[in-house]
Amino acid sequence: MKVLVYGAGVIGGQLVHALLKSGNDVTVIARGAWKETLEKDGLRIRHYLQKKDTVDHPHVLEKPDGQRYDIVFAVTQYRQMEKILDDLAAVDSPIVVLVGNNLSVPEMENHILQTTTSPKEVLFGFGSTAGTRENGKLTTVHAGDGKLTVGKAHKEATAEEKALLKQLFAGSRMSVSWCDNMDAWLKYHAAFVLPVVYLCYKTGCDLKRSTKEERKLLLNAAGDAYHLLMGLGYPVRPAGDEKSLEPGISNQLVKLVIYWMSRTKIGALCTTEHCRHAPREMEDLDRAFQKLRAEKQDFRMPHFDRLYSKMPSWDKTRLTYGR
Repeated sequence: MKVLVYGAGVIGGQLVHALLKSGNDVTVIARGAWKETLEKDGLRIRHYLQKKDTVDHPHVLEKPDGQRYDIVFAVTQYRQMEKILDDLAAVDSPIVVLVGNNLSVPEMENHILQTTTSPKEVLFGFGSTAGTRENGKLTTVHAGDGKLTVGKAHKEATAEEKALLKQLFAGSRMSVSWCDNMDAWLKYHAAFVLPVVYLCYKTGCDLKRSTKEERKLLLNAAGDAYHLLMGLGYPVRPAGDEKSLEPGISNQLVKLVIYWMSRTKIGALCTTEHCRHAPREMEDLDRAFQKLRAEKQDFRMPHFDRLYSKMPSWDKTRLTYGR
């Protein structure tokens, strides 16, 4: 199938690798020095857990060429996604999938549907791949060929859409799971991620410096954020995920994951490295979440606020990490 991918960073690059591995005809939209690197050297990935290197050669363009595509993936940071909505609306393709952190799902869907020049279905996704991009090469952390959680904003994807995604990745080990409410899924994802972000910046992007009490505060802060969303009427997605923040076996497992994140190189690639390289995206997520809080101003979030107060200001954070 013909596939267009906006963005070939860590998550987008791993997605492109899996799509090419499955025999699809893949075109990547890239700009500047990264476009030149992809054209000259190909898409080079060091798969950290698999201890292997791959080089792929997708078609590379600076902007869409007017061709029809079976599906389009946009894999960019939150702020960048808002800037390409008109381009996505104009592409000749029946399906557009927006992949990445996103607290503006209904707004982005409406923008595309109201401005598109051809009938479209809009889906949203999140790629569970972490890593870095340095010296013209990606280092990625993933199981199999990656995992993609995908679905529509507030309802189930159709059988035809699910079959299309299954066919797209049939020749790879990309795991695709489906969600019936990606708006809620992405909001609860942000509710957990933001406390991690606050602690990352508090420790200078070195979670090894975090204390047991701070990691406990992180989980309690996430619990505050989950209860806010539940109070606003958002169904928990994945269903039952709130149990991981309550006393029990699931909570013990989450505590182990947080400890692992703070002590291992893989954990750093999954957390602190992303914070180090994307402070503006993290700030955008924070500001969007604060807007949600404004909808329920009387809701107390003591642990969330306490952890937030420990990190430097966003101005200082941006200056520290040069973004």
